[in-house]
Amino acid sequence: MAVKIKKGEEKHIQLSSRLMDVPLSLGLPSVEDLWIEISTYVDILLGREESPIDSPYLALAECATAYYSRAQEIDMLIHSAEREGAVMRGSSYYKFRTGELRSFIELAKKCAELGSRRLTQEQLLQQQRFEE
Repeated sequence: MAVKIKKGEEKHIQLSSRLMDVPLSLGLPSVEDLWIEISTYVDILLGREESPIDSPYLALAECATAYYSRAQEIDMLIHSAEREGAVMRGSSYYKFRTGELRSFIELAKKCAELGSRRLTQEQLLQQQRFEE
């Protein structure tokens, strides 16, 4: 019995030579710059701006996971600065970490979960198409 394999259109196949194709900022800039950075990420996740990933299936999962990871990195850097005594309780970094950053982390996490569910749904639909 021959097995039929349907090939997806190449424009929808996500192939990358890099571990992460979503551009992210680096380090711990000022609180104002961090706010601008995560506001940009929010606009992309909520569909107000174009995604840097050109894939109808992977865009949300890839971007949300990358942005979630960057937010966790920012959180880690602020925690490190707190431990070293460079950031004090009540400072702008502390307030950012416990306010906007915490809210963004939750938003990015939910979007990553939604993106994952969409990928699972697409895989199930592909299986159905293959079986037909």
